[in-house]
Amino acid sequence: MTTFKLGDVMAGKKLVFFDCDGVLLDSNGVKLAAVDHALAHYPQALRDRCKESFRLNFGRARHWHFEAFERLIAPRGPAARDFVAASIARYEDYLRSHYRCSAVVAGAPQLLALLQEQGVTCFVVSGGKEEEITEALGVSGIDRYMARIIGSPTAKIAAINALLEQHDCAAAQALFLGDAIADAEAAIACKVPFIFVSGHALVDRSTLSARWPAGHWAVEVPDLRPDNPVVHFGAACQTVKEDY
Repeated sequence: MTTFKLGDVMAGKKLVFFDCDGVLLDSNGVKLAAVDHALAHYPQALRDRCKESFRLNFGRARHWHFEAFERLIAPRGPAARDFVAASIARYEDYLRSHYRCSAVVAGAPQLLALLQEQGVTCFVVSGGKEEEITEALGVSGIDRYMARIIGSPTAKIAAINALLEQHDCAAAQALFLGDAIADAEAAIACKVPFIFVSGHALVDRSTLSARWPAGHWAVEVPDLRPDNPVVHFGAACQTVKEDY
């Protein structure tokens, strides 16, 4: 029996949507370190609670995260008045020094070149700040494979639905590659098949697959190397064969 590889399942698609952090760039650790930097003046126990919230809700816009941190920390005094804005400023200050240096996920250049040769149109759809993503992908050189880079403040669901409509593309003729709960939620909401890129994810497959809707196609790969075997996104964890 033939085992299908990542390059196989992507062939023939019309549109492919990529999350950025943990999917194209090995940058999830940088984002966690930025949270620690932004909240450095709070006790370690509070920072750990915030980082756990960040991990479970990775992929959402930073304003959402820091509003959640504000509820967890419940700051008092002068710091309470501008907690969100001041914390985001420290977070972004850290990213300015570190984010653009993030390494490319294994296989990303090769897969993107293959998709370009096949005439597949690729987009970045991320919860990160658009300018930061554009700069980082420019440093790595893989921005040239993207028809468009879309980040915060545009929501992922809105971006995907708009692109499907603009390109007259049925949801089944697209794919979304992500590594977070927010990515999975967007794929489900837009009815787009999902590929969980697990190698740098801050959540494991069981977190996403436990309540995965029946009939919604999804597989898992560790990174973007085109020859990676794809694995069914479910408890059985079986390699995809001829029944794809």
